[in-house]
Amino acid sequence: MTATTRYGFIYRILMALFVLTVVAAGVPNPVGYAAVSIPDKIRVALFLNLPSRGFVSLTPAATLASDGGMRIVWKGDGFAAPVGQAAPGEPVRFAMDGYRAVALETADLGAALSALQKMQASSGGAFVTRLQKSGKIVYQLSEGVYASPSAAQAALEKWRPLAASLPQAASPKVAGPHGVLSGPYASMDEAEAAAVQFGNAGLEAFVAILIRDGTPVYMVRVGQEADGSGLNALKAAAAAAGGIGLTVPDGREPYVVLRHEIYGQDNRQVQLYAIPAESGAVLRAQPAGDAPIRVTERFQRAYRGVMEMSVYAEALAVVNEVGLEPYLYSVVGAEMGADWPLEALKAQAVAARSYALSSGIGFAIAHVVDTTLSQVYLGVGAENPNSIAAVDATAGEVLTYNNKIINAVFSSNAGGITADSRTEGWGNEVPYLSGAVLSPDDGAQEGLLDWYYVALYSGQRGYIRSDLLEDAGASEAGIRLMRVKEENTNMRVRPKIESTVEPIARLPMGTLVVPLAKVPENSPYSWVEDPASPQELQASLSRYFNNIGPVRTLEITGRGASGRVTEVTVNGQPLTLSSPDSWRSALGGLRSTLIDVEETARMTLLGAGGQRRELPQAAGSVHVLGAGGDMRQMGENLFVMNASGQPRVVTREPSFIFAVKGYGHGLGMSQYGAKKLAEQGNDYRHILQYYYKNANIEKGAGG
Repeated sequence: MTATTRYGFIYRILMALFVLTVVAAGVPNPVGYAAVSIPDKIRVALFLNLPSRGFVSLTPAATLASDGGMRIVWKGDGFAAPVGQAAPGEPVRFAMDGYRAVALETADLGAALSALQKMQASSGGAFVTRLQKSGKIVYQLSEGVYASPSAAQAALEKWRPLAASLPQAASPKVAGPHGVLSGPYASMDEAEAAAVQFGNAGLEAFVAILIRDGTPVYMVRVGQEADGSGLNALKAAAAAAGGIGLTVPDGREPYVVLRHEIYGQDNRQVQLYAIPAESGAVLRAQPAGDAPIRVTERFQRAYRGVMEMSVYAEALAVVNEVGLEPYLYSVVGAEMGADWPLEALKAQAVAARSYALSSGIGFAIAHVVDTTLSQVYLGVGAENPNSIAAVDATAGEVLTYNNKIINAVFSSNAGGITADSRTEGWGNEVPYLSGAVLSPDDGAQEGLLDWYYVALYSGQRGYIRSDLLEDAGASEAGIRLMRVKEENTNMRVRPKIESTVEPIARLPMGTLVVPLAKVPENSPYSWVEDPASPQELQASLSRYFNNIGPVRTLEITGRGASGRVTEVTVNGQPLTLSSPDSWRSALGGLRSTLIDVEETARMTLLGAGGQRRELPQAAGSVHVLGAGGDMRQMGENLFVMNASGQPRVVTREPSFIFAVKGYGHGLGMSQYGAKKLAEQGNDYRHILQYYYKNANIEKGAGG
C-alpha cells in the first residue's frame, strides 16, 4: 500500500470516528421476556485435555484449599456421597492414578525433600509420598502422572542421577495403577490399619474408596504396578499378609486411591485422591463455609462455587461449577476496567452472559473455559463493586435472535470499525454481525504521546518518543533532521516503553536522526509490530499453505467491508483463507487483520532506457552514483526519497513491518467502543443494539 493510500484509509477511519461522536443516545427497545431458559449455574474448565476445541490445559495434580474448610464428595448418578474433608486452610490434592517416574525411595526425609527441591526446579509434577514399608516409614520421590508406562519410563531416565546421588536409596522404577483390592473394611480407620499391615509385610498399600448403592466402602489397594503381569503373585502375597476378599479391579466398579504426600519446604503432609483413568469417578470439593476455594496450580486464584475433578482423555480435568451471575462478576471485572462507565459494564455483562450460554456444553464437560478461547475468568480476584453492580442490574438478560441466545462475540478494540462476519470473520454469514459498524475506539489512544520512526546515519531504525526530539533543520540533500534532546535517549523496537525489552540503542544528546514517520504510541487501538523476516513469515504461512518459500514480497491485495485483510499476495501468488480472521495467525500472530504492511526492500528502479526494475524480485546488485560521480554498491541500507520528498530506508534484504489497527477479531461489540458510547450518554441497551444488529435484549426464564 502506498503512503497516500494508507493515509487515505486512516483518514476515512478518523472521519468515521468524528461522525460517531455526534451519535445521540437513542431510545432502545425495552427488555422483554424470552422463551429461552437461563441456568442457575455454569461449568468452567480450568484444566482439560480437549485438543479438538483448541484447549489443552494440563496439570499433573490440582491442590485445593479453602479458609473455611472443604468437604470432599463423590458425585454419581442420583447420589452424592461424602468421602472426606479438609480443615480450614488445609490443602487437598487430586490427580489421575496413572503412571509415575519414581526417582528414589529413602527413609531419610531430609534427603527426599532435598531431592524434591532439585526436581521441582524443572518439573511442576514432583511430589513425595509417605509409605509404611517393612516396619518403617519410607519416602518415594515421584514425578509426573503419565498416560502410559513408556512415557513414565522415558521421564525416569532423566531422574536417574538423583537416585545415584543417594546410595542408600532404592532403585528407580515406574509405578502404575495396577494392583489388587482387599476388603471391605468397616471404617476408614480399619482400612488405614490394614494398609499399615500390608506395608509391614513389604507391600505398597493405600486406602481405596469405592461406592456401592451410593455409600462409601473402604478398601485397601495393594500394589502400584506398571502392568498386570504380576498381579497373581501380588494377590498371593497380599493373602499371606492377611488380605480379605481379594479382587483384581476390572473397571466395572469405580474407586479412588488415597495417598499421603509431603510437598514443598514446610514438610506438610497432604492427602491425595488419585482417580484411576477408567474409573469414571467424579470428586467434588465443596467449601464448608463462605470462603472460596484456592487452586494452587491456577496461579493461587480463588474461586466461588465447587471444584469438580475427574479424568477426561487420559488427563486430570478440573471444572469450576459456579453460579452464572457470580461467574459473570469475575468475567466483567476481567474484561473491562473497574473505573469504566457502568453502562459499558452492563453491556459487557449481557454480552458475556449470552456468549457463555449460546453453545451449551461447548467443551465436552464444561460450558466454557477460563481463557480468551471463551472469555477471561480469573475467579474472585477479578471482581469489583462495579462489575458486581453491572451483573446484578442486568441479571438474566441475554441477547436473542429468532428466539435463540446469540453467540455475542466481542473484542477489545475494533480499530475504528467492526468486521463483517462473512467476508472478514470466520467465513459464514451471521445476521446480527453482518456489515461493518463504525466504532469510536480511539479512547485507547487518549493521553499517549506520538513517536517518531527514525533512522540513524548507519541505517539502523527504531522509535523515539516525540518529546525527546527537536527539529534540527535539513541535511545538504534536503532531508529533514531531528536532534536528540536528552542524554542516553532510548531508541526502541516498538513505539512503546517496555521494561522487558532492551532498547535498540541509547543515544547521546545531540545525536542527529532522520524522521521517517510519526506514529501513535502502541495501544489496543494502534500497534506497530516488530519487523518480520522472510523466514519467520514462511514458517507462519506454511501452517496454512503448501509450497511457501522464503517471503520476498508481500502485498495486501484484498480487503473486506471494514478494510480488513481478505487476500494476501506472497511472492506474486494470491492467497486466501476460508476463515479470513485466520490471517492474524498466518501472518505471525497479529493483533488484528486491519493492517498495512511496509516492505522494507521494495523499490522500483528506472533505468537509462526507461526500463523498470522491481526490487527485491529482480536479480543482481544495485549501484549508487554519489554526488562526486563515484559509483558504489548498495550496502545493507539505502536512504531514498519519494516524489513528495519523504525519505525512507530501503534494505537490501526484505523485512516486513505491520501497522495494525484494533485488537482482536473485531466482530460484535468493541469494548473500547462501548466505553466511548457510554461516555457519550448512551445506555447499555443502546450500545448492545448498536453492535448486534437485529438482536433483541430479553430476560430469560429463571434469570
